[in-house]
Amino acid sequence: MREPNAVDFWRGIALITIFINHIPGNVFQNYTYSQYGISDAAELFVFLAGWSIGIATRDKSGERESVFRSVQRLLSRTIEVYRAQITIMVLALAMIAGTALVLDNPLILEWHNAGGFFGDPIQTVVGVALLTHQLGFFNILPLYVVLLGVAPLFVIVARYSRLAALGLSLALYATSLVEEWNLPSWPGDGDWFFDPLCWQLLLVLGFVLEDW
Repeated sequence: MREPNAVDFWRGIALITIFINHIPGNVFQNYTYSQYGISDAAELFVFLAGWSIGIATRDKSGERESVFRSVQRLLSRTIEVYRAQITIMVLALAMIAGTALVLDNPLILEWHNAGGFFGDPIQTVVGVALLTHQLGFFNILPLYVVLLGVAPLFVIVARYSRLAALGLSLALYATSLVEEWNLPSWPGDGDWFFDPLCWQLLLVLGFVLEDW
């Protein structure tokens, strides 16, 4: 079993890489591995999140803790990440609104898919709470919330067979691709930028491989 600090280190590297790759035109972007493939390290972060779940669901001796304790821990973490998403969404919307006021430029209210919120706040605030309305570049935490929310299912299945958990994940991934399953965006049109039904495979791969 790897030390949690090692996993946290590489997760930190992934987050720094994601941050760099989302700032257009900066020189550091030339030195990230996004230049050599389609990844911007979000894949690595989700994989390592699954690895961390494998570590977190063990006690101090390295043995698997009770299913009840693991589920409780994961649901608690899900709530924490959800709260973080709501907080940063409110702050981002306030920053956009404040900038529009200071510069006296209402066009700024359209930035990063914020126009729906200011144009129809009644429905959109419900969408924010449901995670179905997401600002541009604010869609990774909703994915993480859903992945943590479904993680207890795979943890429970893995207690009987890790291969069964991986098989369930692969089946969900393949079906989602073929049937084009995704979570809907609301009140706007379209679907989630990150399809949780597909991205869950990376989480489960990290979780399963942590024990092998």
